[in-house]
Amino acid sequence: MEDPIDELATTIMKKCETLPPLSSKCCIYRIPRNLRKINENSYTPSLISIGPFHRGNPSLHAMEEQKLRYLHRFIQRNGNRDLEDYLTASMKWEKEARDSYLATITLSSIEFTEMLVLDGCFIIEFFLTWQGNTIDHNDRIFHRPALSQAVLRDLKLLENQIPLFILEILYNIAFEDNKKVPSFLKLTCECMIGIGKVPKHFQKTKMLHLVDFLRTYYLPPEREEICYENQDWDFPDGISELYESGVTLKVDKDDKFLNIKFENGILYIPELMLENHTESQLRNLVAFEQCHYPRESYVVDYVLFLDSLIYDKKDVDVLVNHGVILNSPGSSEDVYRLFSNISKGTTYSRGSFYYADVCRRLNEYCKTPWNRWKAILRQDYFNNPWSMISTIAAIVLLILTVIQTYCDIIQLQY
Repeated sequence: MEDPIDELATTIMKKCETLPPLSSKCCIYRIPRNLRKINENSYTPSLISIGPFHRGNPSLHAMEEQKLRYLHRFIQRNGNRDLEDYLTASMKWEKEARDSYLATITLSSIEFTEMLVLDGCFIIEFFLTWQGNTIDHNDRIFHRPALSQAVLRDLKLLENQIPLFILEILYNIAFEDNKKVPSFLKLTCECMIGIGKVPKHFQKTKMLHLVDFLRTYYLPPEREEICYENQDWDFPDGISELYESGVTLKVDKDDKFLNIKFENGILYIPELMLENHTESQLRNLVAFEQCHYPRESYVVDYVLFLDSLIYDKKDVDVLVNHGVILNSPGSSEDVYRLFSNISKGTTYSRGSFYYADVCRRLNEYCKTPWNRWKAILRQDYFNNPWSMISTIAAIVLLILTVIQTYCDIIQLQY
């Protein structure tokens, strides 16, 4: 009889030999369990499945018919191309597309290619309809604004992606000779971000999918690799404490919400509009960075920094009153709960924390007694015209009293 240890070793080695090769092109991930359990709804599509991870989910089945309708409409945009052209091009890039997923995809070649074409053409046709001025009166999505917003939200989920290069291939086939349509990047900017031009850095950046597209847009315009030999920094106090210590808070109208600066005692924070889907978008950007960009975690660092500024609802009120947070759907309690939960389960590197220098300079500024004294004067004695007038009058009266006392002393001496 064969030694049971030898038999077990042979079995394990056979399993090792049949493992699929790892790819460096992996960029579409399942959400890590430690993040998903905090708020599962933020990572789960509510209306439509894109890609293989949620394919076949019965609760999303209703949109499969709409995918076919959008596919048919998309193919009609170029009379010189038929469905076979799109299928052939997608199948040619099947291996590269499969390599984009962390998990092994068990779909057959035919099923996988069908998914790429159906989902890819749906996304492009959705963007074209979003950007267009006329909408088919029979369209089931755009005649119900809540549905179009729900679809757009689902397209920003990490688990709901197909590679961006597949979308570009399908788009270029449909509009190969049409100079009147915008570039695919411009179309995506209009629909995903709401801007009419392609940022300069997009031209030299390879974006992996729509979540990476969003992250690339929000990245700081000038960023260098951060590596501090000295990691001697701490998170600052809550924003209300900073304000009482002399820090002036100003809202920055820059829509790049990551671009936080501290200069000459002024903390500039871009405004953040909290809408129904903001939490979902932030969470998926955070999850993508945790999986793919652990040393370039700008969004993770952002939510950690904002979390450090929000110790309680009083801090939320300061940010709302200064226009930093535009909180349309909820209360201060909702905002406090959002930022206290959104950073749970995340990891970051102290040596590459993007706001380390901001934290260090904030703490140094607040330790200077003169800055706190100025803040007390500003907040307690010069916070409105009447208190300012009263304070100035008191100072003038004090000066006159000192002068009168001095004059009386001089007269007594002579």
